[in-house]
Amino acid sequence: MVKKNENSLNTEEELDFISSPSLQMAVKKSRRKQTIKYVIIALLTSAFLLTALFLGSQYFLNKRLQADQEKGYMRTMIQGANVTGEGTYFIHNLFSVLAVTREYKQIGDRQIVWDQTTKKVPLFGRVSIIEQGSGLVSTQSMNAEANRVVRYNEYTNERRIDFYYPGLPYDFLPKEIEIAASMDDNKLIEVALSFEKPMTLTELSSRLGHENINWLWVDTTTSAQRSRMSEELPDDSLRVKGGGRAYGFSVNKENPYTAESGKGYLKTMEQLSKSRTSVKAALKGIKENAVTKNGELLVSGAVVTGAAEELKRFKDLQFIRASVLGATIDKY
Repeated sequence: MVKKNENSLNTEEELDFISSPSLQMAVKKSRRKQTIKYVIIALLTSAFLLTALFLGSQYFLNKRLQADQEKGYMRTMIQGANVTGEGTYFIHNLFSVLAVTREYKQIGDRQIVWDQTTKKVPLFGRVSIIEQGSGLVSTQSMNAEANRVVRYNEYTNERRIDFYYPGLPYDFLPKEIEIAASMDDNKLIEVALSFEKPMTLTELSSRLGHENINWLWVDTTTSAQRSRMSEELPDDSLRVKGGGRAYGFSVNKENPYTAESGKGYLKTMEQLSKSRTSVKAALKGIKENAVTKNGELLVSGAVVTGAAEELKRFKDLQFIRASVLGATIDKY
């Protein structure tokens, strides 16, 4: 009986050891350490994943931004009358970037802001225009003094320029170079000139010169398109080429344009036509209608800028069919 009691006492002591406060405290401490360890691992893993997600999304967003910026830069090289440059700043979010781009025009020796476009570039999906300062549709009104429909840029409230097609009939052809030549000498003025017929760059160089020439217009319409315009569009305002949609390229007196300038422009068009259907269609029109047999590019108009005194020499040039007043700014 005594031995039995001793065994019972030993068993109770063992049970008491397992449930003792010191052991329970040690178990709790071990669990607490384990929980803290798991929390730290989870936080580090989450931080790593979030960092990887952020860096990855920014990498791919930057790639999309670069592609979109290159596309915009290449567009200004071939299209947009006297739109000579642009600057962009970015507002970054996790899965998208807002790109705010300003376009400029060169008027004489000054640059002016012409337009501002805000684009949303998402990580996935299409790039979309959120806002365009000049408006997606131009503001226009019949101007009794000018005897034509005058279009305005909503962002700057300046006049937009238009070109008149060679060979197309019009009820009225504006001669606004005369207005420009009589303006105050404190003004810098933009004027779009439309020619009686297309000219090669070699011919244009000898007849128009290089002073005050900012941009040259290359007509991309085919003879069939011009015939339809003549027959189906009853109003003069519908039969002009708006400067923003016109194809052409910038020039300056420091690097005078030559026949080689035209070849360079056609080469750029060829490259862009591989990825852009609109450029492909424009290039087709150029090849069909605006390139001479010897391969030299034909030009149908020009944008000239400067002070009134500088623009007087364009008044009496007989090959200029029409002239349209554009943006004007104070010299000082």
